[in-house]
Amino acid sequence: MSVKAVKLIQPGEIQGMPDDDTPLLVVVNAAETFRARADRMHVLSAQQSDSPWLAFCAQLMQAQVDCLGSVTPQPLDENVVRESMIHKLPPLSITTWLPESQWSVVFNALSEALEAMPLAPGVRGALERLKQTAVADQIRQAKALLAADDSALPADAVPFIGAALQLLWASQSKTLSAFVELHKGESGLCPVCGSHPVASVVRVGERDLHRYLICSLCASEWYAPRARCTNCETPKEVSMLGDTRDSALQGECCEVCRGYLKIMFQAKEPLIDAVADDLASISLDLALSAEGFSRTGRNLFFTVGQADTTQT
Repeated sequence: MSVKAVKLIQPGEIQGMPDDDTPLLVVVNAAETFRARADRMHVLSAQQSDSPWLAFCAQLMQAQVDCLGSVTPQPLDENVVRESMIHKLPPLSITTWLPESQWSVVFNALSEALEAMPLAPGVRGALERLKQTAVADQIRQAKALLAADDSALPADAVPFIGAALQLLWASQSKTLSAFVELHKGESGLCPVCGSHPVASVVRVGERDLHRYLICSLCASEWYAPRARCTNCETPKEVSMLGDTRDSALQGECCEVCRGYLKIMFQAKEPLIDAVADDLASISLDLALSAEGFSRTGRNLFFTVGQADTTQT
């Protein structure tokens, strides 16, 4: 795959914050989100039927759907949530709201859902190794993944740990529905949990043409002015690099920090899902890397620079 600058946006065209009732923060319904994501991943996997990696991702996302009932959102202190939002601190911060209390319940439920599927031998072996890992070490690895300390855990454990963490945080984030209007500003990190985005999506419908960053962990969506680098927020121009000008998925590339984040256009692909479509477009990552750009988003199903060992 080759990429080229298909669009260049000048500083004067950079979109600002909306001055109407456009929501700046949207917390998702975990059940709806995971079902739609799994459905999308099944479609993408079928389109790239020669990819055992995508087939595994489809199974893992279906397992998330199958074990959603194991996750019980925890009660939150409303005063703490309110003060956190007012002062631009994530109320479900990955540094303070940690998974110990429900980790084993959710991880075991996810494992059981996966084991009921026809897994590839390499996948089943990787899952079994993680199951045999002491719970304290599983939690240590989960915290390392949250902190983006990718070297602290095996590459083949990442998808399972990431999937379990997504279940915990996405289910909990809905409890913040009454507080979303307290989010007023811009942020490069998720205002709910403090995680990196996986990509951005330009929405349709009530949020038509507005860009939202999609959290890699809790799936919350927060408004981000278009055509601005979400990594360094330079006022300088950014480039859109992709296969064609009409591609539903492109890389928004910054010449200042040399970082990029994928941007997806729902108008061109109504069922697009940030996590699933990111996984199915690794060829774009490779092409952008060859152009000298570095990925600034995260996807908790893999770690950058580590080979996947669950496919064989």
